[in-house]
Amino acid sequence: METEKIQEDGSSKVVVETTEHRSSAGKGSEQRNVEVVHQSHPKTSGGVLVGAAAAVESTLKSAKEVISQNKK
Repeated sequence: METEKIQEDGSSKVVVETTEHRSSAGKGSEQRNVEVVHQSHPKTSGGVLVGAAAAVESTLKSAKEVISQNKK
């Protein structure tokens, strides 16, 4: 079962009920019911990653230019 709740700050929280299966050497398998929680925060979900990707792209471009100038 899956439930989603929108928080007052605009973030969302999705709770998914599932079964965890574990087994260890020398022991039998173990099962238990668990809840997996996914939280998203609108201030950090997309904008930060887009900015970080742009910064990495710029850094790589600058490094490539410096390397190609040093080879001449």
